[in-house]
Amino acid sequence: MNYRFSELARKIAMSLCLAALVGGFTACHDDYDLDDPGNYPSWLGQSIYDELKNPNPEHLTGTFTNYLRLIDDLGYTETLEKTGSKTVFPANDEAFARFFANNDWGVKKYEDLSEAQKKLLLYNSMLDNAILVEMMSNVPDQKTSVTAGVAMKHQTGVNVIDTITHFYGASELPRNNEYWTKFYKSGVDLVMDATRPMMVHFTAEQLTANNITTMGANSDFAVVTGTEYNDSINTAYIFRNRIISPDITCKNGYIHQMENLIVPPGNLAEMLRTNGETNIFSRMLDRFSAPFYSAPLTNTYNDWAIVNGVALKDSIFEKRYFSNRSQGGLILKVDPNNKTLSTDELLPFDPGWNQYYPDRVTSSLSDVAAMFVPTDSAMKQYFLPGGSGSFLIDQFGKKPNTAANLMENIDSIPKNIVQAFVSMLMKPQFVATVPSKFDNVMDDSQDPLGITLNDLNRTKDGKYDVKIANNGVAYMTNKVFAPNRYVAVSAPALLTDNMRVMNWGIQDQSVLGLNYYAYLLAMDANYAFFIPTDKAFDFYYVDPVYLRRSPRVLHFYYRSDKSPYMFCSQFDYNPSTGTIGRDSVQLSSSAYRSQFIDILNTHTVILKAGEKLGSNHYYKTKNGGAIYVSGGKEGCLVASGAQIDGININGSEMRPENLKHTPKITKVYNQKNGTSYAIDRVIQMPIKSVYATLASESNFSEFYNLCSEDRVQLGLFAGISNKTSNTQPIAPIRQFTTFIDAGGFHGLDQDVSYFSGYNYTVYAPDNKAIKIAHEEKGLPTWDDVKAVAQPWLNESTGEYEPDETEACKLAQAKVYAMIETISDFIRYHFQDNSVYADNHVEGGTYYTANTDTLGIAAKLTVQDGSNGEFKVHDESGQSVTVSANNGTKVNLMTRDYVFNNTAVNATQLLSSSFAVVHEISTALNTHASGRYDDLWSSAKAKRKLIGHQKAGLERLARMYRK
Repeated sequence: MNYRFSELARKIAMSLCLAALVGGFTACHDDYDLDDPGNYPSWLGQSIYDELKNPNPEHLTGTFTNYLRLIDDLGYTETLEKTGSKTVFPANDEAFARFFANNDWGVKKYEDLSEAQKKLLLYNSMLDNAILVEMMSNVPDQKTSVTAGVAMKHQTGVNVIDTITHFYGASELPRNNEYWTKFYKSGVDLVMDATRPMMVHFTAEQLTANNITTMGANSDFAVVTGTEYNDSINTAYIFRNRIISPDITCKNGYIHQMENLIVPPGNLAEMLRTNGETNIFSRMLDRFSAPFYSAPLTNTYNDWAIVNGVALKDSIFEKRYFSNRSQGGLILKVDPNNKTLSTDELLPFDPGWNQYYPDRVTSSLSDVAAMFVPTDSAMKQYFLPGGSGSFLIDQFGKKPNTAANLMENIDSIPKNIVQAFVSMLMKPQFVATVPSKFDNVMDDSQDPLGITLNDLNRTKDGKYDVKIANNGVAYMTNKVFAPNRYVAVSAPALLTDNMRVMNWGIQDQSVLGLNYYAYLLAMDANYAFFIPTDKAFDFYYVDPVYLRRSPRVLHFYYRSDKSPYMFCSQFDYNPSTGTIGRDSVQLSSSAYRSQFIDILNTHTVILKAGEKLGSNHYYKTKNGGAIYVSGGKEGCLVASGAQIDGININGSEMRPENLKHTPKITKVYNQKNGTSYAIDRVIQMPIKSVYATLASESNFSEFYNLCSEDRVQLGLFAGISNKTSNTQPIAPIRQFTTFIDAGGFHGLDQDVSYFSGYNYTVYAPDNKAIKIAHEEKGLPTWDDVKAVAQPWLNESTGEYEPDETEACKLAQAKVYAMIETISDFIRYHFQDNSVYADNHVEGGTYYTANTDTLGIAAKLTVQDGSNGEFKVHDESGQSVTVSANNGTKVNLMTRDYVFNNTAVNATQLLSSSFAVVHEISTALNTHASGRYDDLWSSAKAKRKLIGHQKAGLERLARMYRK
């Protein structure tokens, strides 16, 4: 039970504490001026020593034989028997028994303890001031008062020379670190830090002042200490250890009985080195450490050694870490050899500094550091084959990537990369990183790190694995949180030496004018990013911009020894034979800028959350195009239109005899925001337009003829203007034109007039379907239209010459209706969004290029499909099947280019539109009647033709007016 003394006694005790606090917690000297019992108040208890020797069961629980033996063996009996100013945190014999039954020191009984271990146990449980529990968080405020709720640590009674340890050789010292190698044979006398260790504590006042939550099993307090908070008792926690009997008032200080023995945890660096869970991370951390000779420490020890008759020590060293914040808040960037280190060799702070405190805090006692440390298990999962970091081992490791070789392989990773990994997990303020504030913990890009309680490791008893050192708190994580630049899909290009061309494109901002690096750092995305190796670019890239002038291929290559490092040469190219010329011309960056941007976009696929490449074959790229993949593993094929042309795709694989120039996946990298794939060729987008595709396939000849007919003269007869205005460079006849090659911006041949830089689906009715539409459903042919206008054709000029007769006006109206019907028919087969016949087809309703008099687009509904098939439902109620399994031409990739000049003068790619062409055996229809000739087939409809023509021409005039 808690010892309750009178209100007068508490006020006097607190006034003594206040005086100590205002004095700055300086150690009290041992002036025993109250030794005579008559000189101290009767309400005070015995001395600390006597209180422990004869514990009052109303004050203390159990016996303290072992703790008293520590006091006696270390010659501290007299001090704790006299009056003075001490605070001790003892544990009873039952707590000692639990310690001897299970501890990391390997001691089974008191007699097994070395003198050094005894000193650590005693002095780490002692403060050189008399402090009540409720005042432990107080710090001096100027010179007359204190501020409550600030302090979360105090300096213990440990003397630094008590922590000197002799390390005997290489197995006990940091590896892959030149500063330690000279001690591998001789060993070294070492302290982990030359500042006195601290006692970290949690009090009600400090928790409240720092918004550290205490309610519930997942409160900040419960997660960090492993125990739910109980605000009904007056207590505090030392590290993760509860005070069970606080504020036992003695004549020379206070006793705060602990639930368990306080075992000094060491500083963060030492705790990580010795806890058995974080050997890999500790080894990485130790690459930034060095032994520094300490003359003051050596002299102090030897003075003590002479007095106590023990052997002198030649040199005592201090283990320190190169960092931006080390002892005294100073930078440590000069090594033991007096060499100044670069910034990427410095940690944010020294994890071995016992008395670490953050910069710009009100008190050096107010906070400690925090670290998010992956366990060895998490590190293995990350670095071994299949893990997101395996590419680092593949690139830098000197041995096969196995668990047995992991330590040595990690040692081979360049120090600047390791520094970035380690530094991102080191946070300067614990109070800002408690679980309730995890959302505010930032990564290297100053975006949320994304850590949750589920990412914390659990101990065997189910508690969160959180360790409290004397200078910080370490959250053990079950996953690796690596810097974004090392876990994003762009990381393999950044860190490997055979992807320098693509890395240049990703990182460059001045030449390309992009910030692709930032784009690929989006951690909420799921990318499939294809990275051609430098050797892949040696197989050249066919430049589509030049195919109609002087065909060329481009060779991109990187030189680390010569500025500007990135170079591009052009070679003559014969598209029909694939022959490449011998002579090259080096290009300026402006001559290949748009082409390289297109390469970056071509090699980037955005997947759905959780989606993996390989469940389907066709995937859209960032620029709206598409690629075909045979799978998502090493050895699988990747290609786009230019490489697929002429290659048979039967739903699952390509014929191997046609795969000479098809990219192959050579390496798979599982990254945080997707998957990266090294490939051995550059993916080449389609170099056939919709126009060329329809023209080259005999099955599409009737549909092609319907689309490509020159309808200007017929349009003029129907009243449709082919003239432009000062404000509208497009003539009204454009509304009825499928293919264009005008306006100053051109492509490879003819572009679809309905396209505007998006991706589309073209449903191409085969010749049989067009014949049925003509013969059975009333779709007019162009010959049918010409026949209506034939009476007014001037054979000698080839132009139509309408007159003012009623017959001519009716013919003009009918021609207008027939042109509109053919145009609407064609447009209805051009759908927004590319949909491929694939393993899994996601359905949806899509707009088409066919619009009504109000400008509202007609729609098509794609039904969910699978196994290379899907159905399209039109507005007439038809269901049309698109199938890759019946020998029809489907999934034909096309691209309509827009260059910066006429095709024979173009130098840059401005934009493009991608489309997939599918052969269908039934033409699509918007009419509920199922026919196409509703506008003129009946007598009633014929009477409305002239009105329909008039309304249509007025609408065109509004669309294209000045």
